[in-house]
Amino acid sequence: MKKIFYLTLSCCLAFLMMFTLASCTYRPRVPAPRRMPRVLPEVPPVSVMSTDAHTMIIGADGTLWAEGVNTRGALGDGSTRTRWFFDQVGTDDNWAHVTTGFWHTVAIRTDGSLWAWGSNSHGELGDGTTTDRSRPVQIGTDTDWVMVAAGNMHSAAIKTDGSLWAWGSNNHGQLGNSMGGSPGFERLSPTRIGTGTNWAYVAACNRHTIALRTDGSLWAWGHNDSGQLGNGTRENRLSPVRIGVSYDWASISTGSAHTVALKTDGSLWAWGRNLGGQLGDGTRIDRLVPTQIGTDTDWVSAVAGSGYTIAIKEDGSLWLSGSHMPLVFGGLATRDSATLTQMYEDELWVSAVARRNRAFAITADGRFRRLGVE
Repeated sequence: MKKIFYLTLSCCLAFLMMFTLASCTYRPRVPAPRRMPRVLPEVPPVSVMSTDAHTMIIGADGTLWAEGVNTRGALGDGSTRTRWFFDQVGTDDNWAHVTTGFWHTVAIRTDGSLWAWGSNSHGELGDGTTTDRSRPVQIGTDTDWVMVAAGNMHSAAIKTDGSLWAWGSNNHGQLGNSMGGSPGFERLSPTRIGTGTNWAYVAACNRHTIALRTDGSLWAWGHNDSGQLGNGTRENRLSPVRIGVSYDWASISTGSAHTVALKTDGSLWAWGRNLGGQLGDGTRIDRLVPTQIGTDTDWVSAVAGSGYTIAIKEDGSLWLSGSHMPLVFGGLATRDSATLTQMYEDELWVSAVARRNRAFAITADGRFRRLGVE
């Protein structure tokens, strides 16, 4: 009897040990990256490009292409398998504008309709749900959208009548509807911001939004812990607040906690977090208001990554500053600079796109180059 008891006990203990070991070593199933084909698809010349954890391209022929992280369906190919080469998304050739958030994508077709796909946990797709989409889904039925921007978990867009709209997460006031500031204020479909009809351009990243009006004035709202809004404080803003008094702003780009912009005279300005020297002003001091970078007036493009800035001059030269350059621009001589330093002198560039630790530069004929390593 004792033998039977001890034998049973030993079996139970062995089973329990095996179960515990299996539980401790369990790993959730992650979709395997798509294997790179022997012959890569030929990407057409780039018309529009946007990047984050994934990268989207609209070719000069209106086709849509994608590569990168796809665990939430951000590539729009109907799967959740990551791939590290560009492949065409669908067969349509009527795409006009595309923008990437962290795990979602929003785009506009040539007919003015709005489409989105990828992560939707906070309503950032704008389709009225919180369901992820792995293929493009039309947002509403309006056909008067002209531009769109995607932040981490929110999106903002402008219509042909100059009205501004936003949707998704609003925990720091990034939607600008004066009702955010804490969890639970999401908007699952496009919601109009104010009554203005003179919005011209909008940029979004992380948890803040910045926009230009047709009169050249600059406005910002949302998260502001590092002064990325540029209004002289570190206080969040739940609705658009005017930045400075100038009417000559030409373009804007937002990083995770800093902003860069160009004026109509070709001067370069930056503000926000500067711990890594990403503002390029020669210091590592946060700037709470727009600060001119150098005295040159021949800048044509400037974009902000997570902790770095890329800027391009009229002569096609490309310049970098910031502390994340070992990650983004690995192997280069200058890896941590608080001033803009010229790089990639072997090519003439016209524009760049950047987000977090990914960046691309584009030539006049639509060719592009990934800057650095993943």
